[in-house]
Amino acid sequence: MTVDPAARKGGLVQKAGLLCLLVFLSVLMQGSAAPDGYPTKLIKVIVPWSAGGPADQRSRQLAERLTRAMGQPVVVENRPGASGAIGTSAVAKAPPDGYTLLWGTLYDLAINPAVDPALGYDPLRDFAPITQAVSTYLVLDARPGLGVKSMKELIALAKAKPGQLTCGSPGNGTAPHFALEVLKRSASIDIIHVAFKGDAPLLADLLGSHVDIGFNVTTTALPHIKAGKLVPLAISSQRRLTPFSEVPTMAEVGFPEMEMTLWGGVLAPAGTPAEIIKRLNTELLKIIHSPDIREQWASGGAQAVGSTPEEFAAFIQSEQSRWARLIKQTGVKLE
Repeated sequence: MTVDPAARKGGLVQKAGLLCLLVFLSVLMQGSAAPDGYPTKLIKVIVPWSAGGPADQRSRQLAERLTRAMGQPVVVENRPGASGAIGTSAVAKAPPDGYTLLWGTLYDLAINPAVDPALGYDPLRDFAPITQAVSTYLVLDARPGLGVKSMKELIALAKAKPGQLTCGSPGNGTAPHFALEVLKRSASIDIIHVAFKGDAPLLADLLGSHVDIGFNVTTTALPHIKAGKLVPLAISSQRRLTPFSEVPTMAEVGFPEMEMTLWGGVLAPAGTPAEIIKRLNTELLKIIHSPDIREQWASGGAQAVGSTPEEFAAFIQSEQSRWARLIKQTGVKLE
């Protein structure tokens, strides 16, 4: 059988054309997955908590600086409700294009999934971690009129008055609530838990001497400690913090199991292109490690962290495992 040279040439041209088309489509698909011009529009950071709180404040500080770094507006949108599940679920379902990010915390990424497996999102499956940004801690404070100035004195008073002392927390299932339950088990004491609807009302009643002690976030308790309105007994950090240099750690007073970190970081929906994650990580690390941010956060009892996406993913997984064990041990439930 003889093949017409013209037909053969035509076939080769047709194949070459098809190959060029495939290469063009491949390049086009890669470009749509991770556009070189990113970002080209506004970026939203969803904070699943109310405005004015620590998560809101930290995310806005980063968003302001990220706006300058990215050349596009970066705005914070508060979507509170269901202990952080509403805003977190919204980001899990958002397009993975780098324009919707999450300010994730200990509560919505570690505690809530352990307490309620039917949240509607999986922190390890539905998100692409970018970086852990900050760590804060809990400080156990007493009202001045209680007459205790150390953890040893508090334990002695609680044993002398079983079931009479009260401890406030921002609510059932919060880290301060778990801290109290761990303290009660570890020290074999009986203290009444009083659940408030947030940090602000807890702090108000503690300052007003309506509750005896409370586990407060370091950043919110610091001004009142400096003013002598609260007596700090111990802090949940690994090492003493600069603004709390006179306050011992929980390990120093005999309760290493009460070491607890309240953390926050930035994540994107799962499937977000790696190039976008890398760009965001690079810019955020520059901001987090800048002297002004580090000093500003440290002066309030918080620590700037900064991590790779892989480090943040491993950290979230370890925190989930730890809090699942803690929840099982204490038997604390959300109400």
